[in-house]
Amino acid sequence: MGEQYFKGVLAAYLGANFFNSPVDEWQIDVIKENISHYCEATIDHSQLSFQEKEEQKRQMKQSLEVYIQGVKDEMRAAGRFQR
Repeated sequence: MGEQYFKGVLAAYLGANFFNSPVDEWQIDVIKENISHYCEATIDHSQLSFQEKEEQKRQMKQSLEVYIQGVKDEMRAAGRFQR
């Protein structure tokens, strides 16, 4: 699961004008949790071994965390982030 997937889901949740209007931090956090749950379920239902699934989940969570933090930082810098 890569950044393009995360970006698409995030944009879909927040709407087409997501980068043009203020967004609350809690909204981003809820979306992050939903993306994580969906990705975990997808991994759990794959044909991978238990160890491979756990590694995929770990990588996904790391990537998602980095991506979401980047989104938050970008929005703060642009003055479009509400707390």
